[in-house]
Amino acid sequence: MQKLEVNNGSKVLGFGEIMLRLTPTNFQRVIQAESFEATYAGGEANVICSLSMFGHNTKILTKVPQNVLGDKVIRAMNSFGVDTKDIVRGKGRLGIYFLEQGHGVRNSDVTYDREYSAISMASLEDFDLDKILEDVKLLHISGVTPALSSNLYNICLELVKTAKNKGVLVSYDSNYRSKLWTLEQARSFMQEVLPYVDIAFLGILDFINILEYKPNEEKNYEAKLSDLYKELFKKYPNLKYAASTKRIVNSVNNNSLQGFFFDAEKLNSSRIHTFDILDRVGGGDSFTAGILHGILKEMDYNQIAEFATCASALKHSIRGDINMVDLYQVETLMDCGIENINR
Repeated sequence: MQKLEVNNGSKVLGFGEIMLRLTPTNFQRVIQAESFEATYAGGEANVICSLSMFGHNTKILTKVPQNVLGDKVIRAMNSFGVDTKDIVRGKGRLGIYFLEQGHGVRNSDVTYDREYSAISMASLEDFDLDKILEDVKLLHISGVTPALSSNLYNICLELVKTAKNKGVLVSYDSNYRSKLWTLEQARSFMQEVLPYVDIAFLGILDFINILEYKPNEEKNYEAKLSDLYKELFKKYPNLKYAASTKRIVNSVNNNSLQGFFFDAEKLNSSRIHTFDILDRVGGGDSFTAGILHGILKEMDYNQIAEFATCASALKHSIRGDINMVDLYQVETLMDCGIENINR
């Protein structure tokens, strides 16, 4: 196992938007709904809260409005033990997204209402990056945040560059959202950020659609993914690890998932886990958190892939974006499966 050089910082930092999620009850569509379940989360925050559940020292960086919704976001993050002292308050609103949960042959659907959110209107002057990164050992960002505004595009790059100058590890999840930006815009950012990334979360579709790589279609899935990672690591020798999942949609309410972890030489894989779905949103973030946990704890490479995939599988049984499981529950699924009652 290669040894990552980690600075003396104690915390894992996530930077990104935290939104209000409104979900119609009983699998209704928005057009039907007269009541909504409210939760607060965002891609990077989901990862950070999950890592906090796994026992890591964490904090979140974002900008929220100076009103009761901003207060609620901070309380929600604090409830997970996440450090919120660097959260900025200011003008703008809290972004909202409406989630219609799919059922049967109807897919889930997201409607964004996040224009003029406080974070999308943030400027670089809002954040003292040197001070914020003083106690940080790993920074996690995703492709969602730079898609929100040109300012955030530049802030993300400056944050990553400052982190590297301070010896902070950088984790980047592509997290492409077609409703937020184009493939060309995503490609531009990825090409700018990858030279500073240590841990990349990229799947085959990211290689094909964003980076425009062409896999060998005569090879099976794992061989194609391994080849793509090897090609990427040759172009960006700064990369240490990469990870992704393969999802098989048996139905809207039942999926199979396999996780992959590339250690710069070999593609390590998990078992295939099949499960029914209560709430799919946040499953990818839960996998990301599991990979980061395994890396920071120096787990065996195959165990890293298995831990992350089990964490993601468990998330699908929990309402809301955030994975409300701890180490014991993930390790129990890894070791014992689902046959036994914990008592």
